[in-house]
Amino acid sequence: MINVIALAVAMDVVAVGFVVWFVALVTRGRTEPADEGGESVAVILIAVSLGLLSLSLWSLP
Repeated sequence: MINVIALAVAMDVVAVGFVVWFVALVTRGRTEPADEGGESVAVILIAVSLGLLSLSLWSLP
């Protein structure tokens, strides 16, 4: 049970890291021209998918 909780916490921490990376990409795009517009979309999709995957781990008994 503790291993599942640790995995869920780790996934949430990584998801928060991806959200921070997304914010950095978006704010950098406002100050300098962006090379790839799809990079920020990919980062936020990874963050959302990790968050959604960790929800199932949190609901385990």
